[in-house]
Amino acid sequence: MTIKYEDVDEGVIETFLEVAEENFETIGQLKLKFVFNTKKTVKNGKICLGKCELASDKIRFFSKDEIAVEGYDYVITLDKKAWQFSDKAMRKRLMRHELRHILIDEKGKLKIAPHDVEDFRVEMKLNQDDPDWGHKLATITEAAYDQEKEQAKQLKKEEK
Repeated sequence: MTIKYEDVDEGVIETFLEVAEENFETIGQLKLKFVFNTKKTVKNGKICLGKCELASDKIRFFSKDEIAVEGYDYVITLDKKAWQFSDKAMRKRLMRHELRHILIDEKGKLKIAPHDVEDFRVEMKLNQDDPDWGHKLATITEAAYDQEKEQAKQLKKEEK
């Protein structure tokens, strides 16, 4: 049985630090947990390359440690294959996109920013040199999952 979630590698943390320094100065006080999703996730008919979630009270409780004394504020899940098959520029774009969902309202309450027109406008400007990066990465990731599925079928066939 394949475990669905894994700890990320050092490259994810390095990319986060680089992107946060370049684009998200106020994110430093937050406690973020990054995990890899090892299984294909599809939402609304499209592969999900990443997801930023507000940590539930249960996650905050279970994630208490020396670093996150009150537990994590957000959990960012990255598709492991998407990360493996992306180059540095795509990794930064994916990280930046997920971090853009972090929102602290005027009262200091943590929230999730939805995909909206403003987000789309900012993303288009930031990605004007490669506006199709997300579609390209989704296609590469889909192909990797398809190949893995085909290999598993072939292996099963050979075992018979």
